[in-house]
Amino acid sequence: MAALIITAFAAGLFAVLGYGLIQLLQVAVTGEAGSASAFSFFAVFITPSLFIGGVTLLALGGRALRRRLRDQQNRRSDAAAQAESWRRLYVRRDELLVRWSRYETDVALMIDYPVMTDYTDPVVRDVILAMQGIRSAEAEALDLGRGPAEASKLFRAVDRFEVAFLTAEKYARRCGQSKLNITERSKLASARQALNIILDGAATPAEVDAAYRSLRGSLRGIIDLPDRAVADLEAHTRQSLGVHPHGSTAASAAASTPADRAA
Repeated sequence: MAALIITAFAAGLFAVLGYGLIQLLQVAVTGEAGSASAFSFFAVFITPSLFIGGVTLLALGGRALRRRLRDQQNRRSDAAAQAESWRRLYVRRDELLVRWSRYETDVALMIDYPVMTDYTDPVVRDVILAMQGIRSAEAEALDLGRGPAEASKLFRAVDRFEVAFLTAEKYARRCGQSKLNITERSKLASARQALNIILDGAATPAEVDAAYRSLRGSLRGIIDLPDRAVADLEAHTRQSLGVHPHGSTAASAAASTPADRAA
């Protein structure tokens, strides 16, 4: 609106000044004032208005174009920043989940800190609930899109999981095996010794095989090894049996593990 008012004012001013100039020129040339011709009228009143209007439209169009380009650049920058925010959020989530999964798959950690696999413990239960909160926030992000609201919800869920996990980790390290009775702690001590033999790499195949049997027997009724932990343990056992210079080859040594013989 302001641009149109300025344009109209400028056009009128140019018209008046132009008309006056033409009249002065006519008086100077002919010595008398006369009526303006159609050409003079067009040149004085129409041309300046068209010129000023065109310049104004070009200026307004250029400003609108710059605004659109700036808005597009801002949208691209916002999208890139949002994508980077999601990437960092997922990296942080994955790092925490990997740290948590070690307590569910690393037999040594399961023996040293058995409370981390006691899902009836309220502190550990909070970790499970926080993990479910992450899954819920991720599902909502898939359904509704990865907008700022969904990112904020997932960020809060990851925060809750981190707090719950760190709390449980400190709690487990403080408790150690203190929640177990003397008999259970004795069995876990035997299991730890057997695990050290399996991981040592210097034991004979017979010692490794006996250690595997002792480990599984000692943990029975105290720690229920998940399938992944069993698979990792058997892989270590096969490796210890297969690479040892004494005894059988890798194929026959692998067949000597209790799991393979049972199969």
